[in-house]
Amino acid sequence: MEIRIIGASHAGIACALRAREENPDSNIIIYEKQKSIGFVAQSIPLYLAGDSNFLKLSSYTTIAELEEKHITVKTQTVIDAVDLNHKSIHYVDTVYDVTKEDHFDKLVIATGSYPSLSLVQDGFLDKLYVIKKFEDAVKIKQLMAESRSCIVIGGGAIGIEMAKILSELKIDTTIIHSSDFILNRYLDKEIALDMQNALVENGVKIITNTLITSIDEEILQDNNRKISRVRTADGQHFEADGIIYATGFRPNSFLVADQVALGDRGAIIVDDYMQTSHPDVYAVGDCATTKLTNVKEPTYVPHASDAIRQGDVAGVNLAGNSVKLKNSQGTYKLNFDRDISLCMSGLTNEKAKREGFDSDVVSIRDQYVSGNGFFEAYLVYEKETHKILGIQCKGSAFEVGAQAEIISLAIQNNLTVEDLQYSDFYFKHGFNNPRSFTQILADTIRQKERAVK
Repeated sequence: MEIRIIGASHAGIACALRAREENPDSNIIIYEKQKSIGFVAQSIPLYLAGDSNFLKLSSYTTIAELEEKHITVKTQTVIDAVDLNHKSIHYVDTVYDVTKEDHFDKLVIATGSYPSLSLVQDGFLDKLYVIKKFEDAVKIKQLMAESRSCIVIGGGAIGIEMAKILSELKIDTTIIHSSDFILNRYLDKEIALDMQNALVENGVKIITNTLITSIDEEILQDNNRKISRVRTADGQHFEADGIIYATGFRPNSFLVADQVALGDRGAIIVDDYMQTSHPDVYAVGDCATTKLTNVKEPTYVPHASDAIRQGDVAGVNLAGNSVKLKNSQGTYKLNFDRDISLCMSGLTNEKAKREGFDSDVVSIRDQYVSGNGFFEAYLVYEKETHKILGIQCKGSAFEVGAQAEIISLAIQNNLTVEDLQYSDFYFKHGFNNPRSFTQILADTIRQKERAVK
């Protein structure tokens, strides 16, 4: 079987490795336009924060390792046309500047995403930066070394991480966000405002509920220094030495956009097997839709852990659909700073209500008997059934990330709070309340309901 994979990031690599395992006699070729493969964009904030191991963290495999498994990798290769009817790929080898054609039995689209730059027109500005590739990280590092001020457009996960890093370097930092509060995609308002206030206390200016209408640059005559300007719909304008554009990503589905069905934001619609509307074509990673538990419609949610899961499942199913992908809960871990982690899984209370649930939320806080370590959790649940819908948690205790994974599994299996209340979790030695966090949450819900009666 001739298997072709377009894209050598998380999803494409995962698919190739699993396809080789499941189909030992197949001929697998990965096409990648970049020179390197498997770049981990999540390591960019670590690099910008001064992590000297960035090059080790920025990739988890090599071309040589894939080729040892008899997977051919063609880098610096641009696919400029795909014909699904004739099962052909037309590409340009940019090293030798030659065009070639290839054919496939099964095709996997793993072309990823690109930064959403809806306000950028007439060419890319010199002082406008995105966070996607290794080259972007190097450019932002230079910006940080030369700048006294910076504007971050977008108050999502990437924007917040960048603002925190910039402020710690004493760079005058302003976040401009279109919604009422930062991190609104991930958090309910109460916990998001805690994060927002912490940033403000560290010197970050945060402008919310504000739409940007234009971005431009100007060279100042007095010192020949180039500055960036942002103008907003309500008449405000801001100036800085540079702008980091962090408003999210869009699916890179252009190669097959007119040949397969598209969904949310132009992402390629896939079924539970990662199969597109064409029976011999699969799509994985940031170019494809994702099914979220308790969310009615497939959604565009670019997420590294989902990309790897999708790649694995597609790799199995190339020889015949046999394994279904379990729905995603949208489980994230963000490093808010060196001490505080922020984790979430499932729906916020606001999203739960939008999806038709009669939901509520309870919160708890537990901390170490000695020291400053703590854990806070906000559990979203359905009032009548106590079905678990989501969790948002933060803290310096090392247990924070594990709780999001426990709740992710609970949501996946449609569990209630009572299903976990007396589960066998370890004794939380050193905490003021040594019970499991799920038991404390269940106790809190019970007490809340008793108080209402």
